[in-house]
Formats: sequence, C-alpha cells, structure tokens
Amino acid sequence: MTRLSRSEVRFYFAAWTCGVLYSLYHVYLSGTYFNRTRSSHEDFAVGWSWVGRKQDISDGEWWSFIPLMKKMMPWVAVQLLISHIIKYKKLSSTVSCCWYIAVTLGFLWTYIGASGIILMMIQPCVVCLLISIRNLPLTYFVELGLLYVLQYNPLMNLVWNDWLQVDDGWDYLLTVTIFWVQLRSISCAVDNITEYRHRNLAGFFRNFIETTAYCLYLPTLFTGPFFLYADFRKGINGPNDKWTLRRVGTTCFNLLRFMFWLLFTEFAMHFVYTSAFKGYPREVGSFNSWAFYGFGYSMGQYFCNKYIVIYGLAGEMSRADDIDAPPPPKCIGRVHLYSEMWKHFDRGLYHFLVKYIYGPIAKFNFPLKKFFASLLTFSFIYIWHGMNKFVFVWSLLNFIGITVESIARYIGNTPFYSYYINKYMSPENARRFHCLIATPLLSMSAVSNFYFFSGMTIGNLFALRLFQDSWITIFTRTFFLYCCCQVSTEVKILENLKKNFKKLIP
Repeated sequence: MTRLSRSEVRFYFAAWTCGVLYSLYHVYLSGTYFNRTRSSHEDFAVGWSWVGRKQDISDGEWWSFIPLMKKMMPWVAVQLLISHIIKYKKLSSTVSCCWYIAVTLGFLWTYIGASGIILMMIQPCVVCLLISIRNLPLTYFVELGLLYVLQYNPLMNLVWNDWLQVDDGWDYLLTVTIFWVQLRSISCAVDNITEYRHRNLAGFFRNFIETTAYCLYLPTLFTGPFFLYADFRKGINGPNDKWTLRRVGTTCFNLLRFMFWLLFTEFAMHFVYTSAFKGYPREVGSFNSWAFYGFGYSMGQYFCNKYIVIYGLAGEMSRADDIDAPPPPKCIGRVHLYSEMWKHFDRGLYHFLVKYIYGPIAKFNFPLKKFFASLLTFSFIYIWHGMNKFVFVWSLLNFIGITVESIARYIGNTPFYSYYINKYMSPENARRFHCLIATPLLSMSAVSNFYFFSGMTIGNLFALRLFQDSWITIFTRTFFLYCCCQVSTEVKILENLKKNFKKLIP
C-alpha cells in the first residue's frame, strides 16, 4: 500500500481525532439527563471523592471481573512463584500441572465450595474420555453438542439455583467460565487425538492431569484470553526463561500499562455514562447526531478498554509463567476492516476459529468451500456467545461483512482490476479510492457491533439512522469514517515497516 504525504496523513489523523473527541464531548453533555431524572436501575454510585461526580457502575461485566481479578492476584502470585521453583528444580511437567490444578481447586473451594469444583471438573473428564476413544468426528459431535446444551436455560437455571445455590455474581462468572473451558476442551481434545499413545492407566492419568491443568489454568480461567493447547504444552515443557533485568522491566511496564487503563476507564466512568445510557434507548434516540454517533463510538471504545485491561492483566500473568498468551486487543479507533478486527481484537478466539472450525472445512475440495467454512465459523460464534436475537444479528452482519470483504479482495487481486486501476489511477489515488469504498463497510461493521454491545433496540436505532439522517449528517459521518480508514491504513503500513526493519536486525 502506498504512503501519502505527511501533511495529508496528519490532516486525516487530526480530523478523525477531533471528530471523536467532539462527539464524546456531546455524550458528556448528554449525561446531564441523569441529573434531571432519577435512575431506576441503580446505575450510579458515589464516585471518587476528588472528582466530585457520581460514577457509572451499570456494566455488570466490568464490576464482576475487576473485583474477581483482585481476589485472584494473591493466588496467581503464589502459583507463579512455586511454578518457577518447580521448573528451576527441573521437575517434570506433570508436577507443574498438579500444582496448577491444586491452586485452582483451592481457589474454587474457598469462594464457591465443593459443588463448584465438581462443576468445573465435568468438562475435563469428558475430554479425557473422548481423547482415549480417539474418534475425531465423535469428539466434534460431543463437544459442540455440549456447547448447545450449555445454552439450554432451564437446565442451567437448575444448576445455578438448585445445585450450586450461588449468588447472582458467581452465577454470571461461572457461566462465562464454562464457555471458556469449553473452548479449551475442544482444543485439547482435537490436538490430543492424533498424539494419544497411552496404553496403561498411568499414562491415562498423566494425560488427565495435563488436560485438567490446561482447562482450569487459573490466570485465564474466568476471564480469558484463550490460548491453544499447543501453546500450553510448549510453556510447561519448555525451558524456564531466566528473569533477566530486561524481562522484569518488560513485565512490570506491561502491568503498569494495563493498570493505567483500568484507572483511566474508571475515571472516564465519572464523565461519559456509556453503560448507563444503554438502559434508556428512548433518550439515546433523541440525541443529536454528534451525541448519537459519539455514544456509538464510546460503546466500542469502552468495550475495547475493558478487554485491554482484562486480557492484558490475565495474559501478562500467563506470560510470566512462560505460557505465550495472545496480546490484548488493538484499539478500535485504528482498525477499519472486518477481517482485521476479528484478527486483532480477540486473537485467541481467532486462532481457535481458524485452527478448529474454519481451517478443517476450508481444506476440503468443493465449490465455495471458504464461504461454507465462514458460515460454519460464524454459526459457532453465535452459539458460543449465546443464542440471543441480538447475537444472531451481530453474527449475521459480521458474516455478510466478511463475505463482502473477501469478494472485494478477490476482485482486487484479479489481473483485470489491477490493469485498469494502474492505468487510470496513481498509487496515491488508488489508496484513496480503496479507503472510500471501505467506508460503507466500516459503517456496517460499527452497527453490527452496536447490536452486540447494547441489544436489539439500540442496535435498530443505529441501523435506521444510517438511512434516515439528513444528507449533511450522512456526508459528515462518511467524511470522518473515511479519515478513520486512512488512519488505519497508515498505521498498518507503519507496523509492516517496523516488522520488516526488525527482520533486518541480526
């Protein structure tokens, strides 16, 4: 991709940044609604004393995961310490796995009880039985069937209310955890089938211990990010990386970086009431255009910040344990393509989908194989995220967006297109043209995510406003999204140049 002049790139960056900040300012002004109207959802609490404003506490995910991670930190610190001692003593990976299991079960026993331990052990036990049978189609059938069963609300309500009898906070956390464990179960089962060689009970138990340790690995048990079974095995069987001054500095810097974003996000909750407004779609529908689209951007940015913090802290703890967890998401303000968003937001989930869903289907030789592989991939995404109507719309729009992008990329790689684009356009104008035609797709990508962030009602508001806005609003919106596409393209070019430069360094 061709680079543009510095002045033009600076203009795009300044325009996109100013547009985002000005729209967020209008969202801040709209927050006075909660000063005039009493919130009926207990959305606010007394904020930080030195700020002097109330704080938005309506996002249950944030206010469940952050306190949980604070409870986990002492346990994870002890796990890391003993884990490195085990590796330093050059004990077997089975000892490390036994230690991982012991720490996790101790945490579950302390906060949930024996019933929570039994619940978490069900999936690893199923996986070990499937591995010993060594039948890949049966493994997929059982694992995907179990995933569907876990979405059956009457059964899960029976588990939470009659068996576990946990409060609403742990109800939500354990639900999320079960689906994370299910991803690990599939990864472990599929990877293990071709390598399973155990012919005696001792070998079976060694496999069971490793499988359970992977499925219940504490730093990422409740929150993710997901990492492949192969990465886990590489971590526990590989050498113990020495804690040099450089490694200590990198780990401390990353932890401080994620803590900064945690504090910044909670600070922003005093001024931009994004989560609270999700419960007031009528008020959102009455916003002026700046506040309306600023609210949409703030939903995406808040969601991104949330997972930068959650994935960042959990992933850094895993990397400190020599397990290569995926890095946190890239900022949504610098990504404009569907494919790039899926690749760089939840990178662990992306690796899972490519390796276990999309990849196996795309290997078959039949017409439209990539189309069907993509269809099955987004069907899995729909089931895994919860079979709600808004999740279906989000998955469907993402499938359509990915398909359109794939078709456009195919056309762009044809000799016919390349000939005419090179004949009638300079490289700079070709880049401008590509960003222009990507702008409507970015609009669709944003709206699809708004369904996921806030549900059907607000998602429908954004879908309708795309076509019902005045021509001036449509032009203004298109201009700023076009600037976003240019900024995203420039950042990607710089990243590629940086990668190529590192390859030249011996």
